[in-house]
Amino acid sequence: LAAYKRRMGWQFPYVSTYGSDFPFDLGLALTEQQAREIPQIVELIENPPEFLQHWSRDIGAELKDGLRENPSWIAFARENGTVYHTYTVSAPDPFVAPYFSFLAERTPKGPPSETWPRRKDEYGQ
Repeated sequence: LAAYKRRMGWQFPYVSTYGSDFPFDLGLALTEQQAREIPQIVELIENPPEFLQHWSRDIGAELKDGLRENPSWIAFARENGTVYHTYTVSAPDPFVAPYFSFLAERTPKGPPSETWPRRKDEYGQ
């Protein structure tokens, strides 16, 4: 994460949940056993659509590992030294979906044929 933060030029502070129970406690990640018990995940691993094959390659993780994460937006608030968990929304809620795709589908010409997101240092590639 530190190298990626430098690459993107990010200045904001952040922390990693790596090695903690936090993502599991909030339903942001599944254990290997939990993933094996969800038929939809098993099907995606055994017969991945092309976009998931691209995604797996782009993130550098095997699908059996990458699909154990649950994309989510989480909000916390701190008041008088106490931290409150105020909001969570997780995929497949449309709020979590990439807005680029949502907007591109509504343009007169539709989305470009190559719609993979680009990081700021990948523009023009």
